[in-house]
Amino acid sequence: MGETEWTTTDREARAGHVLDAYSERRRQRRGEDTWFGDPRGLREGAEEGLNADELSRRRLDVVQEAVGVGMADELAELMYDISRDEGLDPLLAFELVRSGMGVLPPEDGLDNAPRFGTTDKYRPEWLEPPVDPDTLLRERTLRVSFRRLRGFLERYQDPADAFQAFAREPDVGAVGY
Repeated sequence: MGETEWTTTDREARAGHVLDAYSERRRQRRGEDTWFGDPRGLREGAEEGLNADELSRRRLDVVQEAVGVGMADELAELMYDISRDEGLDPLLAFELVRSGMGVLPPEDGLDNAPRFGTTDKYRPEWLEPPVDPDTLLRERTLRVSFRRLRGFLERYQDPADAFQAFAREPDVGAVGY
């Protein structure tokens, strides 16, 4: 994950661009801006009421759109699934990942993560297949970034304020998902 130094102003500007891009994407998809005035639309309410077919179609649309702008298939699918797990609208997650902004990984990486294969040689691999450290770090970065952003969206009435607060966090910066 390559990092570059961003100033607080850079992060706040990028956060504003994420929100603007998300708003425009929602307008294009629905013909209206559905989330202003109700920040729940940025979280779990975005897919509320959709049946299984509609959810599947939406997943495919978002993943294809992400791949269409150059995101790897694996990252696009992981981004979508984790955003749903964390209660964040996948379209918003897509814009955040596309911006390159997120919660930076810990200084020591994932050195403290449990390694089941090395601690129990008799543990069947199908229970806990070995995970590539880069994949584990990517998933952790996505999950923590989405969870943190969702927390700010729950705390602030105005989504713009939530994004600015997220951008001002000291461990938020340029991440290479």
